[in-house]
Amino acid sequence: MRPYYLHQLDPAPGTARFHVPVEEGQRLLAGLRGRVTGLAWPTYVLDIPGGYGKVPLGPDYVDGALQVRDPEGRSHTLQRL
Repeated sequence: MRPYYLHQLDPAPGTARFHVPVEEGQRLLAGLRGRVTGLAWPTYVLDIPGGYGKVPLGPDYVDGALQVRDPEGRSHTLQRL
């Protein structure tokens, strides 16, 4: 079985205790490198609030402000949790 996604949670009511900063998710993903085969690597994704789709995040993809492009090419700046 291949893990498919590691999700950065949406800021939905009742989920606050499960939220971690994007940087923590990146550290978790980076910690897998060298420990598990590439086939066991999930894709770390952020589901852009508002129904704009998912974008991949990785250890090196986000630096500074969290600004992402949705699949339609629109830019979104997201608040850090």
